[in-house]
Amino acid sequence: MPLSCKNVHATVGDYQRQYLYKLFIEDVPEPIRQAYPEALTFQMDVDLYNQKAIFPKRETNKINIKWCGENFNIPGTDNSPHDGDIGFLEDEPMRVYDFFNALKDLTGNEENQAGVYGIYSKFNLGIAQISVDKETIRNYRRLIGVRVYSVDVGDIDKTADNVNQMTINISWDRAKTVKEMRGKKI
Repeated sequence: MPLSCKNVHATVGDYQRQYLYKLFIEDVPEPIRQAYPEALTFQMDVDLYNQKAIFPKRETNKINIKWCGENFNIPGTDNSPHDGDIGFLEDEPMRVYDFFNALKDLTGNEENQAGVYGIYSKFNLGIAQISVDKETIRNYRRLIGVRVYSVDVGDIDKTADNVNQMTINISWDRAKTVKEMRGKKI
């Protein structure tokens, strides 16, 4: 292969675009459906309001061992961050706010500061990177055991003419690459 390419598209292909992704709420446990009856229909529409998502970083601790005057690095434990923020536009009927507020209440509510135990307050979230054809999944990560820790509507301002945006802070137990989703149509 020569040092330079005359036709990058033919040689390398298209590059992944940052804005080409889709957010999926995969699993909604029964307590969430009780707290927010529209959960099953909203999980199909959540991507309509989404502005910013997380494609989880993967990282391993590096353990440095000095032995006989040499430095050796060996892999340690998983050091991947298991939390982050997702951004949404606030819709007029308040579906986004109500849904994520119901999820937040399962981790601790305003009335008694109590959370719902374990698996009853968790759901799974999927993030798919989409091909430039805007139809084919290129890469898919499943966030397993997601909990909502904060719902922030941000500042409201009578002097501004912006759309209200929300930031949802989540954490998850683990992330998994789902290779079976690659090549599927959305």
